[in-house]
Amino acid sequence: MKKIFLAVVLAGLCGSAFAAQNATLNFYQRQALMKGENDRADRAFAAALAQQTETWIKQNPQNAEMKTALLMQADYYLRAEQYAQALVALYQVRFYFPSAQDLTLLSSNVEQAMDKIKRSQKGQALKVLAVNTEGLSRAQQQAALLEALVKANLPQTYQPVNALFESFFTMYPNYAQMDKMLLLQGDWHRQNENYLAAVANYKRVNEMFPQTAYKAASLRMTADVYSGDLEDYDTATAIYNQVLKQYPDSTEVGVVYKHLAVMEENRKDYAAAAAYYEKAIKDLGSRPAAYEAWRGKADVQVKNKDYQGAYDTLLKAAQLFASDENNCVEALSEAAEIAQRRLKDSALRAAALEKILLSYPKTQSAPQVLYDLGETYEKLGRTAQAIETYKRLIINYPTDKYASRAQSRLSRLEK
Repeated sequence: MKKIFLAVVLAGLCGSAFAAQNATLNFYQRQALMKGENDRADRAFAAALAQQTETWIKQNPQNAEMKTALLMQADYYLRAEQYAQALVALYQVRFYFPSAQDLTLLSSNVEQAMDKIKRSQKGQALKVLAVNTEGLSRAQQQAALLEALVKANLPQTYQPVNALFESFFTMYPNYAQMDKMLLLQGDWHRQNENYLAAVANYKRVNEMFPQTAYKAASLRMTADVYSGDLEDYDTATAIYNQVLKQYPDSTEVGVVYKHLAVMEENRKDYAAAAAYYEKAIKDLGSRPAAYEAWRGKADVQVKNKDYQGAYDTLLKAAQLFASDENNCVEALSEAAEIAQRRLKDSALRAAALEKILLSYPKTQSAPQVLYDLGETYEKLGRTAQAIETYKRLIINYPTDKYASRAQSRLSRLEK
């Protein structure tokens, strides 16, 4: 009988607590209907209600009305003209309650917020809504949301996203991938120029997670901040060397060599930079990160006035990364520029430009490449090829600015 009585009492208490939760939320809902004149006082009132709703959300993470609360909070933030906070609330609705029926409303509100923040990034903001988190736990949904927001890096969202990180760490202290989440927050700090906070996160992972798979990576990322952002090259060098000494078999080794090369290049020690770039190229092989090492090697060769070497290096890079259009076209375009400006060799310039069109005939820069190639053929006295190239440009890209230029040169050649 005592157990039954206790159960009844507990049920009554839970019911009372639930009723109190809903009564509080109902209060906020009633306030939402009382919109003012969108003046300063109304915006301040809406901001206060948004913060109070945030407190309710944190206190009632499993409440069935969470979705309603988040939508209402987003509306409050929009009224308060705190658009970045509104975005984060809207994204939480999408990630925690991934129902297609909400997408129209969410997309409309996201567009409204981005119109006020930075209209040109509206498409990028809408892409975040495309992530589907059905079947994931709430912790996994929030982790996926944070990853998407860090990747998008939308303007003015630093503080609300950082608050979401802190909420995650409080709610899920035993999350299985906590080391990864701390590194992600470190990246968020770094993207938003809070460099010392980024260092603190990276160091925390290295020192507090003995079994983490990111031991070498967290050290390397710490050094990256000192090198690339704080320009403390001595500290960066010491940490990079620590990675090389403690984790000689890590996949980070090639990246470390590449970053040491960049640092030495910034110091204008081109011999040391060249040596590190060679080590990076050897270690990275065909991994995507190797492309920048090849580009760096060519850059150092230019600074050492080894222009033919730089040209050959860039052609080699284009060949190795031929499957990546951006890298291939970029390397060949730079090679063509070196041939023209440094080597004064039109034949080498034509060869590089021809390789671009052979590999990616419809690349975005095709109109300019065609024009430059036609111009180069003219210098080489290959008039027939110049005429053919200009015609190809005019036919395929009639409205492009290079087409009108090509028409002028074509008219002169055909006289």
